[in-house]
Amino acid sequence: MENNAWARRTPAGRWQIDVTLGGGTETHWIYRRDPAVTRPWHEAVLHTTGGIPYLAPEIQLLFKSKDPRSKDDLDAGEVIPGLTPAQLEFLSRNLAVSHPWHRLFPS
Repeated sequence: MENNAWARRTPAGRWQIDVTLGGGTETHWIYRRDPAVTRPWHEAVLHTTGGIPYLAPEIQLLFKSKDPRSKDDLDAGEVIPGLTPAQLEFLSRNLAVSHPWHRLFPS
């Protein structure tokens, strides 16, 4: 099951953003680059206080980690310090051992 959606400002407007959550089963998100990496949907898709769903930040960073651009490095520098211990553990475990973002993890 692949979960993605397109968004546009008006019904007749051009498509502006493609949001991909990835595939999975009824109960788990599955990382398309490595099917051994999974998370229960309730941990993979979080919700704002207003109920808007968004991809968990550690998963978004995992997607960005493959070929990080300078803006991805900036995102990692901002986001990693605010992750919970469980989110940090997930990201650390799934980043390549030599990935430079490991230096951003708290000691």
